[in-house]
Amino acid sequence: MSPDEEEENQASGVVQDYRRELLLNQMLEAAQATNRAAKLVNNIVARNQERMFLDKSGRIIVNGALATYRVDMGAFLNKMNNPFDYSSFDQVEIHPKGSLVDQPKTACVQVQIYGSMPAYDLLGAYLLGLMNDESTWLQENMGPLRHALYAMYGLRESPLTDSLSSYLFMKFGGQLDHKKNQFVLSGTNGWKWRVSFGNPLARGFKIEYSKPRQSWWNDMFDDHLAETSQHYTLCGFFDLIDHLSESPAILRDSSEWQTDPIFVRKVASVYPPLAKKLLATIESEDYDPATIQSFYDETITEEEATTVALLDEQIRNLALA
Repeated sequence: MSPDEEEENQASGVVQDYRRELLLNQMLEAAQATNRAAKLVNNIVARNQERMFLDKSGRIIVNGALATYRVDMGAFLNKMNNPFDYSSFDQVEIHPKGSLVDQPKTACVQVQIYGSMPAYDLLGAYLLGLMNDESTWLQENMGPLRHALYAMYGLRESPLTDSLSSYLFMKFGGQLDHKKNQFVLSGTNGWKWRVSFGNPLARGFKIEYSKPRQSWWNDMFDDHLAETSQHYTLCGFFDLIDHLSESPAILRDSSEWQTDPIFVRKVASVYPPLAKKLLATIESEDYDPATIQSFYDETITEEEATTVALLDEQIRNLALA
């Protein structure tokens, strides 16, 4: 029985000596684990010296399959010295593959932590994850890295192309065609969507749709960012195609906050089930397009409200036909 199990002696010198020794051993074990993990990181960098480098500021440069990354080791070491400093490698610099630029993209890259994982084990996993970015960038928790890589390369042919094409096919069954600058995917209820890119004069994408039993494409937007209220579900490429893949079905149960007011009405103006669902809203006595709020708690612009009003009239005609 340990001294700590003798309840009547909780304040005794013997018990306190035992507890101090126990705490010291725990700290020494943690320090030894950190020492082993630090050597592991050094070995990782040494074994991959053709893809991992140290610059004059002590930052680690990692050549991944998709991009080149630069990790601020100074911030990480500050975290080791002061655990309450939250400026560890929160952001990694992301450069085009094989080069360093003056204004790189940045992202907070997350690493899965297991139990009492030493900090240097975390760093080792972090570096290996960056080196093997072609496998890690599409993981569920890698949204910031995914968006940063897309922001850097876009949909043009790049180191991202093959991996992105495979991902889009696996998740959406869609085909990314770089010769035609198009991505085609299936929505719900037999709808198909075609997203076209590559127009240098457009801020957004050209969006077309095809309904069941149609062999042709119908225009919805020539430049979706210029023609909608730029709701968050439509702003980024990944958010957009997620939303399209669930449309039109998801629009029937979406609140005003959950989708773009112009997009939902564009769909409703050619889709009777949704038109009939929206009719109750647009026919209510207190309804006014000018008071519709965007996701950011601001009312839509006068031009957007005019577009909504025109679409509302088309919806009435379709729903009451």
